[in-house]
Amino acid sequence: MSIIELHAFPASPPSRAVHMALDLLGLEYNYVEVAVLDGATRTPEYLSMNPQHTVPVLTDGNLVITESRAAMTYLVSQHKPSQLYPACAKKRSQIDQRLYFNIGTFYSRMGDCVYPVCFGKTKTILRRRKMH
Repeated sequence: MSIIELHAFPASPPSRAVHMALDLLGLEYNYVEVAVLDGATRTPEYLSMNPQHTVPVLTDGNLVITESRAAMTYLVSQHKPSQLYPACAKKRSQIDQRLYFNIGTFYSRMGDCVYPVCFGKTKTILRRRKMH
């Protein structure tokens, strides 16, 4: 059996999500902390594993997954089939809908307002005008 590795940055919400999924599933894995703020995602070694230079990266043998939601659905499908990620397409579509909303809308908008404050680029969050 292959050893699962999670390459992650503790402050990253996507990294935390995969970390929590691994723990929830009770899986043994190696946690490899990635020093994102020191440029660790831009090294030749990291870029060979993930050219998008993002965290997290989940490896399971020769399988490399570079997107947190794909990593979580893989883990639950592989290790607890049908318990956390239903086999029924209709039920699974409801989970997928929320995962896609999270990556396509929520996370992007949250990052637009929170990250500039976190990284010292501003001290205030500007209110966005409503779009009609």
